Amino acid sequence: MPRRFLSSFALAAFGLSLLLGSSDAWAGPYDLRLSQLGTMDPSGVVSANDGDFRSLASELGVLMAPKPVDPADSLGLSGFAVSADISLNTISNGQNFWKNATRGDPGKVAPTLQIMGRKGLWPGIEVGAGATHLFGSRMWTISGYGKVAIHEGFHHLPIPSIALRGMFSRLVGAEDMNMTTGAFDISISHVFGVGKTVNLTPYVGYQGLMIFARSGVLDATPTTDEYLDKSPVLSEFVFKDAGMIYRHRPFLGFRFIFSVLRVGVEAMIVPGGKREGEIEGNKVADKSGLQQQYTLSLGLDF
Repeated sequence: MPRRFLSSFALAAFGLSLLLGSSDAWAGPYDLRLSQLGTMDPSGVVSANDGDFRSLASELGVLMAPKPVDPADSLGLSGFAVSADISLNTISNGQNFWKNATRGDPGKVAPTLQIMGRKGLWPGIEVGAGATHLFGSRMWTISGYGKVAIHEGFHHLPIPSIALRGMFSRLVGAEDMNMTTGAFDISISHVFGVGKTVNLTPYVGYQGLMIFARSGVLDATPTTDEYLDKSPVLSEFVFKDAGMIYRHRPFLGFRFIFSVLRVGVEAMIVPGGKREGEIEGNKVADKSGLQQQYTLSLGLDF
């Protein structure tokens, strides 16, 4: 593996640790405060809004999960690439599950930055790792993927390349939110060469995104000092894992390579979530809405 690859990720990890170490000194409009999704009535009974938590986790998972931003062809045995991907992502910011669970006033369009390194291995196999940051928050995801190009290389014939890919991510920097995502996708693409140094590659694919989320222990009365104001009633609650949240992420994109420079654009239109979960016999609906994700990718091939 190239030494530049290791050095780049060491620097990225160091920068990430500095950002995550800022604690409550800075909080943006997208940072979470999940305790606001629970209320205590006058009798001391705590009510947790499981529906809002599931809907929030559904949209946040779509927002933070890694995006392919790459066609079906692998990099090849000696290939290596790095990219920085800027995305504009829509969320249902007017819904209560965003308004009640965040520290600020989140906007309709949430920008993210994805940094990704890719390495070709045995012909047709490719792996990658990176991180995604949500601007206006302290949240990051650490992610990785593996891809197998099951049909590629017929660039001089009207035959597309086909690839299968698996991706995962883990959310960090989110207060009390425990989230993991996994995804699988299939993509097809075809390279069109222009001269000897330029190629254009349109691609299309489908990704199934699986989101697993639960919370830490939350306090429905965070402004009350329970040591000074003793009460026989506990104000703590937890959002339990209600099972897998599934989102459909069809995508299409276009990649341009000139010498070592790569430029890509990608669009994802993600229908609202429909999969219900179940907690202690109660159905929990996913009320997430339609989300759109548009990405510009800039990178280098080595």
